[in-house]
Amino acid sequence: MKITQTVEIRATVEEVFYWLGDPTRAMEWMTSVSRTEIIEKTPGWIGTTFRETVEEGGRGTELRGVVTDFVANERMAFHLEGEFNTVDVVWTLRHRGETTEVSQVAEVRFKGLMSVLILVLGPAFKKKMMAQGQSEFARLKALCEPGS
Repeated sequence: MKITQTVEIRATVEEVFYWLGDPTRAMEWMTSVSRTEIIEKTPGWIGTTFRETVEEGGRGTELRGVVTDFVANERMAFHLEGEFNTVDVVWTLRHRGETTEVSQVAEVRFKGLMSVLILVLGPAFKKKMMAQGQSEFARLKALCEPGS
């Protein structure tokens, strides 16, 4: 399942990337992330491994992640592996005059029984993920935009 979202933020790419460029800052604006821990940080971030806990409805699951691409103030990508799914996410930032365009492309693949259930529940799940993304983008904007 592919999920793509974009937002314009009135801030420099450096200000926005501050919140994106370090997985430990995710808890500040990503509504489902309750814990992040860097396991091994590598020079230049590519290959850095981390663990994060994602919670929803009082239940949590742990995901193990690795940074797969990193260009400061431009893009970041990572692969997450969990019990129920794998996710590949690419964040891209583009300077647009007085704003920064932030794009996220996430490819979610489900495992086991979830891969069967998603055949039926896919549209509802995608709608929920899009709403969560919009909420997270709103929090990111509030952190980045002056006077928010």
